[in-house]
Amino acid sequence: MTTTEAARTALPAASPARTARRAAAACSVLAALVHYAVVPEHLDEWWAYGVFFSAIGMFQLMWAVLAHTGDERPVLLSGLAVNLGVLALWAVSRTSGLPFGPEPGEAEPAGVLDVLSGAAELVLIAGIVLALRGSRRRPAGEPADPAAAEAAAGAEPAGEGG
Repeated sequence: MTTTEAARTALPAASPARTARRAAAACSVLAALVHYAVVPEHLDEWWAYGVFFSAIGMFQLMWAVLAHTGDERPVLLSGLAVNLGVLALWAVSRTSGLPFGPEPGEAEPAGVLDVLSGAAELVLIAGIVLALRGSRRRPAGEPADPAAAEAAAGAEPAGEGG
């Protein structure tokens, strides 16, 4: 076995769906960190805002771990739904203002952290969509990445006999 063959079998190539899922997970961590960074100022404005930002940050961090380690469809769909909802809520808060809270109906200006978090969530959503399009339904018990499972078991990946 040549060095090139050994490298190819030792590190299976990442599928586009897995790459998209992991990019989405990284963007989720970034968005969570931004949400956690602004919790204190939102708590000062209204306790419910602070709780909301804490909860969103927690969801985004937990989702990132789950999305990074597997490609379960419900995990991907929950990330898609929650982040679409967060972006929609942000858009309303910056255009017409939220209908509740200490200043109902007053639009807030967009800041640098708002835009950073929103951009991360947009890329996250795109990554989820790509991951969903690239994934396929597997029979129960079939590994998400057969090449990785074979490599972990010490077997030579299928089709690479030699």
